[in-house]
Amino acid sequence: MQRAAIITNKKKDSDGSITKLCADILKSKYELVFSDGTDKTHTKKTLEGCSVAIVIGGDGTILLAANEAAVAGVPVLGINMGNVGFLADVELAEVRKALECLIDGAYTIEERFMIEAKVKGKEDTYPSLTALNDLVISRASYTRMIALDVMVNGHFLASYVGDGVVVATPTGSTAYSLSAGGPVVDPELDVCIITPVCPHTVSSKPIIVPGNAEIAIHFHANFDDISMLTADGQHSIKISDNDEIIVKASKLKTKLIKVSGRCFYEIFNKKLQG
Repeated sequence: MQRAAIITNKKKDSDGSITKLCADILKSKYELVFSDGTDKTHTKKTLEGCSVAIVIGGDGTILLAANEAAVAGVPVLGINMGNVGFLADVELAEVRKALECLIDGAYTIEERFMIEAKVKGKEDTYPSLTALNDLVISRASYTRMIALDVMVNGHFLASYVGDGVVVATPTGSTAYSLSAGGPVVDPELDVCIITPVCPHTVSSKPIIVPGNAEIAIHFHANFDDISMLTADGQHSIKISDNDEIIVKASKLKTKLIKVSGRCFYEIFNKKLQG
């Protein structure tokens, strides 16, 4: 019997009713294991030996599980109990039908581009961070700005002075990057979106670069001696004005199970335009 992980954000499914519904439907085909969607370590162990993962919660819960699922090669079916729910394919009213499709094999899998960041010269001290949505370099103090130089494949792109810079994937183009003024990008593309956050000059604009590009970011006149590098709003490390951050495509892919048949443009119109 195949094994399936049910990963639940218990703050969202507080009475456990959606988790129980999923378990009742899936138990005919799968051996079930369960994990708290807010516990990365437990989620990693739970995914071992699984052929599929059902994640119950919002986009944050899916992002927390996505990295570990990508490492394990486990596809993820998201059930939306959040607000926007761009990553979750299934709404609450669709749970039974969606899981029946899963059991019957009536689904497709989308592979989503991911990126990773390393602090150059300090790989032993700082582990690489992998992201499905975005990598954010931000100031540690809200009273000061940071100044960054950005290079693409060894060529100078721009200097940004402001609150920081977002390097987003197409999947993450509808998240923080969009709030900072970046474009919405079709998730089937393998590209990176570089978006300055609250830039000090109006000429600072977002730019899209190829997914196989190497993006180097370093501080040329840092106004704060400590800043933060954050992946998917989940995992952060401290960086200083002597550090250089290298961002490039990850070898990992997040596999998202699709049963609804809705395309990206339909979701975009429903979630952001409606």
